[in-house]
Amino acid sequence: MTESTDRPTPSGFDHAAWQAAKTQRSNRNDLVSVLGAAVVAAGAVVVTLVLRLLDVFGTDGTRVPVFFDAVDAVLPGAAGAGAFTIDQGSVVVADLPVVTFVCVLLAAILPAIANLVVIVCAFRFFRRLLRGDAFAPGNARLLSIASIAILCGWIADTWFGTMASNGALAAATDGAVEGTPYPLTWIPFFVAMAVGGLAIAFRAGERLRADTEGLV
Repeated sequence: MTESTDRPTPSGFDHAAWQAAKTQRSNRNDLVSVLGAAVVAAGAVVVTLVLRLLDVFGTDGTRVPVFFDAVDAVLPGAAGAGAFTIDQGSVVVADLPVVTFVCVLLAAILPAIANLVVIVCAFRFFRRLLRGDAFAPGNARLLSIASIAILCGWIADTWFGTMASNGALAAATDGAVEGTPYPLTWIPFFVAMAVGGLAIAFRAGERLRADTEGLV
């Protein structure tokens, strides 16, 4: 006769309640992790913005990142040794034109605001996922807002960054040096499109859930 290997369940032990408490505790830990990541990311954005604004409102003038046609330079030392090419840097201008100064501010502030919007949307979205509300109304809207924020932040950084660079170079060199367009990276664009695609998928899921609940 084969003996059973199952352990006896203690009397009065509610396994379902224990499992529910364990799941709730796990979800709470995951939520705390997501909140911690959001706080750290938001803090990094704010600190970066503050440091940038300190450069903008510097005592010696406004420090502006600039981009221009590549020029050859040589490091101090033997002739021909340590040659390199420069196509970007920063200039400090004491009296920037108002339009250029506004562009410098917008190039610093708007991308930071966009990043904070994305962080808030991501936190709310993941919080809903952890609660099991994957296709709850509003999830697709959060993804859409995040996608638009990424795209707007990218455009603002590129557009106002280019205008700030050109204006600062013109003011610092009396027009002797012409600026080049801000270095363009397409990564934010593709990320925005990917998040927008997720928004479409989740919106379809929300409609399917609403239709299913209507049939019950």
